Amino acid sequence: MKKVKTAYRFLPILFLLICSIQLSTWSCTKKEEPDVSKEDLNEKYLKSGTWKLERATVDNVNQTNTYKDLTLNFSTSIYNSTNGRIIWPEEGSWEFIGSDKTVIKRGDGLEITIQNITAEKMILSFNWDHTHIDTGRSNAISGFHIFEFIK
Repeated sequence: MKKVKTAYRFLPILFLLICSIQLSTWSCTKKEEPDVSKEDLNEKYLKSGTWKLERATVDNVNQTNTYKDLTLNFSTSIYNSTNGRIIWPEEGSWEFIGSDKTVIKRGDGLEITIQNITAEKMILSFNWDHTHIDTGRSNAISGFHIFEFIK
């Protein structure tokens, strides 16, 4: 009977030993996700395919119909658009300004802020200071523009 009582005293220690071995095994097999910076994600998401206009506002007034069916595609240094009117020419160059990769400068000098970007949604903003109609009767409205795109 004395041997049984002695064996029961070691059960808590044995239990703790088994638990610690199991925990160390779990921590060793856990795969670490590589650290991806916000800047790298901005660039990756920007170039990840076709962005379709969901909503456009100019000075907080809905102008989505003005830019109906607008799409954007970005590659390493060129962007393409469809139905972008004057404000989004069919093709142009672009580059990031600064290391945080939140501002794009187009080849025509327009600076565009990436307000938010994920794999599925992108919000761009800029100030457009021209109001004109070109020969194709495409118009552009001056003011603070916010374009919301989805995939």
